[in-house]
Amino acid sequence: MTNVKRVCLLGAESTGKSTLAAALADRFETLWNPEYGRPYTLLGRVRGDPWTSAEFTHIARMHCWYEDFLAGLARRVLFSDTDAFTTAVFHEVYLERPASGFEELAARPYDLFVVCGLDVPWRHDGIREFDDRRNWMHERYLDRARASGSAWLVVEGDPETRLAQAADAVEDMLAQ
Repeated sequence: MTNVKRVCLLGAESTGKSTLAAALADRFETLWNPEYGRPYTLLGRVRGDPWTSAEFTHIARMHCWYEDFLAGLARRVLFSDTDAFTTAVFHEVYLERPASGFEELAARPYDLFVVCGLDVPWRHDGIREFDDRRNWMHERYLDRARASGSAWLVVEGDPETRLAQAADAVEDMLAQ
């Protein structure tokens, strides 16, 4: 599609992925793909209705479609706030069974994974629900990064420290 490098930010709820994705995009003067599941949850569904597999499949496909669209507009690197694998993790949490129907999207390759650490407090924002599942989710994201065959790192510390850690890894990736 393009020669743009893709960086995926992973992490449990309330670990600073969106903040970091926006800061990285600003630093590298490029674009970032916001999480599609959040506006879908806020605007696109009836609150209180049980989730369906079809909704998770829709979220994964839309997130990836928009990522591909933005890759055509990005400069050198595109940052993605989560991925379809994250959608599959939430499918498993809400529906208590593995996701199906978008496996190829959940396995999508990235040039670099940045996993946001759990060293920041969980904050309820009206959507987040899984403070008690943060450790489990974090381990799932670490497993995804380890198994990917791509470069990856865990960022921890205050926002400036996380930005510096991730930016150094992105610079290394771009230099290769």
